[in-house]
Amino acid sequence: MINVQGLGFRFSLFLIAASMLVVFTTAEFFYRTTYENEIRDANNDIEELYQTVGATASIAAFLEDEDLAKEAINGLVKSDKILGASIKSDALYYQLNVNEAIDSNINPRVFMVRHPFMPEDILAEVNVYPNFEHIINQAEKISIDNSYSLYAEALVVGGVALLITYYIIISPMLRVGRSLNEITPGTSQRISTPKYHSRSEIGKLVYDTNQLLNKVEEQFTQERQLREEIEFLEKRFRMLFENAKTATVLMAENGTIALRNEAFNDLVEKTELGIKQGYGELLNELFETPEAMKAALQEAFARNEFATGEYKLKSSANDNAIWVQLIASPLLTEEGERYYQLTLNDISSRRQELQKLALQADFDALTGIYNRNGGEKLIAKLMRKEHQFALALIDLNGFKAVNDIYGHDAGDEVLIFVAEQLKEKIRKNDVAIRWGGDEFMLLLQVDDETSVQKVVDKVNSGVKQPFYFNNDTRPTVVSMSVGVAFYPQTSSNMHALIKLADIAMYQAKQNKVSAPDDYLIFANQSRFDNGYMD
Repeated sequence: MINVQGLGFRFSLFLIAASMLVVFTTAEFFYRTTYENEIRDANNDIEELYQTVGATASIAAFLEDEDLAKEAINGLVKSDKILGASIKSDALYYQLNVNEAIDSNINPRVFMVRHPFMPEDILAEVNVYPNFEHIINQAEKISIDNSYSLYAEALVVGGVALLITYYIIISPMLRVGRSLNEITPGTSQRISTPKYHSRSEIGKLVYDTNQLLNKVEEQFTQERQLREEIEFLEKRFRMLFENAKTATVLMAENGTIALRNEAFNDLVEKTELGIKQGYGELLNELFETPEAMKAALQEAFARNEFATGEYKLKSSANDNAIWVQLIASPLLTEEGERYYQLTLNDISSRRQELQKLALQADFDALTGIYNRNGGEKLIAKLMRKEHQFALALIDLNGFKAVNDIYGHDAGDEVLIFVAEQLKEKIRKNDVAIRWGGDEFMLLLQVDDETSVQKVVDKVNSGVKQPFYFNNDTRPTVVSMSVGVAFYPQTSSNMHALIKLADIAMYQAKQNKVSAPDDYLIFANQSRFDNGYMD
């Protein structure tokens, strides 16, 4: 069913009227040279015919609309001067009566179909095959008709056709084009449908264009919202990142730092190593043990885990050492690029506190030498390594009298003096321990009584130096009672070994009056039946 409101029907009427106009006007002036000039005039007429459908062909090629292309080609072929025609583009092809024209050895006229909005772009080509036989016959017929009456009638028809074409097609298309040019993408502006074109191709074009503008506005709105959300999140993230108290770095696989916060710069400034763009792979240039750090991190990355550890930083400063807790995790972007996020928590204060606690746990606060807890750890360590050694347990004779007569400050002075003598007189590999109260222990890495005797005699000589308290003219002298046990000869059990040394020391203490020079007793299990046995 023909759509009388359709653009193709209107174009067809226009093409018929235009062809009649061309025929009647040319017949009057070229009567005598019909044959010679008809070919030339026909080509001109065909070109004019194409111009009338050029806009339709352009829109058809632009929209890739086969129906619209058919209407344009059918409109051309309806002309008596055209035997066949075809339109061809990358996505569109339609032809009518082309084979018949080819059989008649008629060469086509080729017209380039240009973009409706960008004339410099070519979308398709139209081949028009003139009907020369009809042209010649018509010319001969027209020549014998009443040229003047046909001419006047043709002029009227042509004028009406031009007016119809302008008001129905050209003017609405121009208005649509101007409206589209004035629209700002992303706004609510739309194209108004031209009058009498609500059901035509122009109306459909306007409708489709408005739908496209709706989608563009929707996309613009979504993009604006998304951009605002991204900007909001980026500001919050940057605020958190830059103001974080923990040093954080985002670095590329080659060691180049992509992002860093002020806390990281402050941490590096503490080391006095200088701020720069990179510090090697995984920041290894900042650490005192880079190989161990890198090996630990790469092992964790190989298991698809984040890595953590405590490491000491290099530092050219003379202050306390800087320790950090390093937390590292690999990141992979959508483009396949590998990055690392590294967080460095300064734990120097905690490490110092732990060291202080360790000192308090293993060292005597008064004398500065190992306390009983630290001494037992050293004894256990030597036992695990199966080293031979001797334990010399020392008890001070006369110390209680110092405390009772001169006070605890004097007693502390004696303890400090004894500890200094122990450290001074023993060998480099030996250790002095305050066992508790006025008891001390020497951990001597020897395995014979003669060597122990030499060391203890030197210590005893230093300890027996006289003290003068409170300007007292009478000297105060403290002496030692010493019990010695050997590992593993005496016992291979630590508690038994200490007990046997204690028993030997007690025996020496009992001898201090009757045999003051016999202050050193060596323990053995047969001699001390009440001692601990292995």
